Amino acid sequence: MRAPFLAPLFLFCCTFLPFVAAVFADEAYRIDYQHLLIGSPQRNTTFFHRPSATSKASLLYTLSEKLVLGAVNPKDGAVVWRQWLKESQVEEYDQGQLKALDGEDIVISAVGHEVNAWDAADGRLVWQWVGEGPVRGLELLGIEAVKGDVIVATEDRGKNIVTRLGAASGKVIWAATVASGDSPVAVSASSTHIYLISLHTPPLLGLNPRYTTLDVATGKQIAQASLNAEGVTTSKDSFLYIGTNAAVPILVWTDSGFKHLKINVIGGKHITSVSIAHKEKEDIQSITVHAPRTSNALPHFLVHYQTAVSHWAEVYHVDLTSGSSKKAYDLPRIGGFGAFSASTIDAMVYFTRNTESEVSLTSSASHGILSRWPIQAKSDRALANPKEIAYAVSEIVSKDGSSFSVRSALTLRNGNWELARNSDPVWIRPESLAGVVAAAWADIPAEEGLAKELAVESHDNVLSAYIHRVKRHARDLKYFPAWLQNIPSRIIGSFTGDSSVIQDAALQRDSFGFRKIVIVATEKGRVMAIDAGGQGAIFWAIGAANVPAGSKWNVTSIEIENDRATILAVGEGPIVLETMTGKVVPYGVADALKPSRSLFPVPFCSQSTQCFMTLQSDGTPDPVPAGVISKSTTVVTRRPSGDIVGWTYSGGLEPSVAWEFSPPSGEKIQSLITRPAHDPVASIGKALGDRNVLYKYLSQNLILVTAVSAAASTASIYLLDSITGKILYTTAHSGVDTSKPIPATFAENWFAYSLFSDPALPVPASANITSLPKAYQLIITELYESSIVNDRGPLGSATNSSSLLLLPLPHALSAAYVIPAGISHLSTTSTLQGITPRALLATIPSLSAIISIPLPFLFPRRPVGRDPTPAEQEEGLIRYLPQLDFNPQWTISHKREVIGVQGVLSCPTKMESTSAVVAWGQLDFFGTRVSPIGAFDTLGRGFSRLQLVGTVVALGVGTAILGPMVKRKQINGMWTS
Repeated sequence: MRAPFLAPLFLFCCTFLPFVAAVFADEAYRIDYQHLLIGSPQRNTTFFHRPSATSKASLLYTLSEKLVLGAVNPKDGAVVWRQWLKESQVEEYDQGQLKALDGEDIVISAVGHEVNAWDAADGRLVWQWVGEGPVRGLELLGIEAVKGDVIVATEDRGKNIVTRLGAASGKVIWAATVASGDSPVAVSASSTHIYLISLHTPPLLGLNPRYTTLDVATGKQIAQASLNAEGVTTSKDSFLYIGTNAAVPILVWTDSGFKHLKINVIGGKHITSVSIAHKEKEDIQSITVHAPRTSNALPHFLVHYQTAVSHWAEVYHVDLTSGSSKKAYDLPRIGGFGAFSASTIDAMVYFTRNTESEVSLTSSASHGILSRWPIQAKSDRALANPKEIAYAVSEIVSKDGSSFSVRSALTLRNGNWELARNSDPVWIRPESLAGVVAAAWADIPAEEGLAKELAVESHDNVLSAYIHRVKRHARDLKYFPAWLQNIPSRIIGSFTGDSSVIQDAALQRDSFGFRKIVIVATEKGRVMAIDAGGQGAIFWAIGAANVPAGSKWNVTSIEIENDRATILAVGEGPIVLETMTGKVVPYGVADALKPSRSLFPVPFCSQSTQCFMTLQSDGTPDPVPAGVISKSTTVVTRRPSGDIVGWTYSGGLEPSVAWEFSPPSGEKIQSLITRPAHDPVASIGKALGDRNVLYKYLSQNLILVTAVSAAASTASIYLLDSITGKILYTTAHSGVDTSKPIPATFAENWFAYSLFSDPALPVPASANITSLPKAYQLIITELYESSIVNDRGPLGSATNSSSLLLLPLPHALSAAYVIPAGISHLSTTSTLQGITPRALLATIPSLSAIISIPLPFLFPRRPVGRDPTPAEQEEGLIRYLPQLDFNPQWTISHKREVIGVQGVLSCPTKMESTSAVVAWGQLDFFGTRVSPIGAFDTLGRGFSRLQLVGTVVALGVGTAILGPMVKRKQINGMWTS
């Protein structure tokens, strides 16, 4: 007899039991990986610094281009701590400032309006000060009586304000207002005075630096003077160096043609002008000034000149008494690119030079080479190509004054960060991976070599095929020694369950489908391939586009077809790459795209390879060549105004407007979302506990549109049919904070979105509550063909239908939940057949985490105000509660801190229980595997294979021993009976 309740009960148990733990302890850090990034270091905010006076070792500090303040261990490149300062009131061009004094245990940062003091050892916030305007200058006083006090220059509504803050607490000691109307550039200090450096605009004279001198103790203005040289400079960018910490208190600038170098001691009026030597047909590309960072160093500095084919340097000594600067010696011109850096030991200044052939060390007092280290031939562990070095910072160690050792942190032109000890590489950080703008999954191509070889043999005669096979087997013998060497590790890995032991070094498919490739494009024009099954290793990276400084690569999508990845960007033709090698494959585009046009894939392309159509800046698709589109199709685009337009290609080459959707007056479309390309549906209906069925409303032509009105503080959700443009479902929310993101996702027959608004939750009348405070909400809506069970709606059981003839409206069920934190991005898991229940992947910026919310906790059919009936319990429904707490066990990033996430992608594996997931964005890159209801089709690491084999062996031995004994006993029993 069949018990009718066992099947639903079993499903209910299977659904909820695995949700107890999202990541098992023995799987953490094995199935997931993370590139913990800081961003490319900036030249003027990167230095070595000892975190305390008693510390013997230094840490490497930087405020990166992403405005991430971090400390890195020079020993292994690990991040000791980091703080993302982007939440400050930051101007687009603000690069931030970072200062530290030798012997002090804090570092000071200035970004936007904020000045923060951080514990140098652990990154703890010591104090914070917020100014009325953006910070333009930052300086630390090195005078013993007031050592560590902070001088801040801010700009607020045409007034320049200089403020002195206490080192220990950040309290304001004094604030002085300088009503000059000039634009502040920096602030510097000497032992007795503080200098506000600003740009003054005299009539017909360009821009002149103006010094405003203030008293250190009181902030009282003492003097104000300008450098009255005609046409001193044309912009702030002309300044090469502004001295701080009183070591080299000079101002260095040049003209636009790099003809003269001008030097002025801050506070004085004397200008030293030096003619720059030019070599014929070698235009100077850049000039960089390197000076010591410590306040007790000698006033010596180096000027580095770089051309396209060579570089050289000049060392200057400053006479602070007379205010003059004199060239001490030259460092010879050497072909190729080079990098210089300044370091100190006590008061002595040293310059490290990185060239294509060697690393050398020179004292600022003499041109003699103190030490040199030749660069070895490039290998897997060799120093980065010296041509790729953009700039460097160095630290010098000397044991006896005659032998030296130098370690240099090299920032490469591609954005990566490398540390070398003398000329030997130690580590490299892939900081170029920060700023991913697009990503896509790609499968590792199947092995085709053997198939091709067998095909050749099958077409030859018997003798030729035999000779060919013998040669093939002889060639394969070269892999035999390595195969023998891997046998012990494979056996051990099979018993211990450690897949990393038995994983091949070559990038090959695995049996479970866990090993895949992620192709990513960054905002700086780089494309990389990441091994998702090999702990996120980067196995190739290329520079695919030349992106101007200050701009971002506007990539619209990455399209994958077989072993080809096509990068589509606005104003550029498609860039086609081989997914396994990164090799660029020529693509037949005759003319370059106009900057205002973009590409997107052609649906129903009739060609054997992927084809694309262009989109104009106003959202109008261009005509397509004859024969490109194999059948009538609809293309949906957005106009610059935000309106959505449907275009049809039906028999002709010219697109025609089929429909147009404009939101109500005052609303602006924020996002447009469709179902994923891979969205299998395992069942067209939802089985209820009473054996009835609700049939799902399934269509690949649905578009989810989010529109907001900032004036009315509302958000509207529209569900459109892409063929007719008809609105199938709509809902609105009031009291919405439209400045916060409204992420959404759409899969199968349901969609979910999150916003910050007035809660629209069922409140009992007895509660006597008239209004609720704003809260973060998560709303989910399920779509069914009918509200009546076992009813297919107007279409009935029809196998084919057309939106143009009959388009029934869905029956929508919704539920809202108050959540404890805001969500910045939503997506779902994806499996091969769609049998495994999905999970909602949510990015929580305030927690620096990614969570996987099981869908049963979000079901809209959860009973409200009552306990579920037995039939509802069999279905897996639980009582509705308006609040949804984030269970810590849902956190798939577990203890990892994942920040800057802008996108989450999931991909099916060969295991129906498991999805591969990656998260990418402004900073970190994170990857893992997610099993929403547990890995029911694979054995976990906790499964003891050794115990299983031991049990089988013990049973075999026991059977072998006991078998003869039992047989003898049976024979003896037969004789005695």
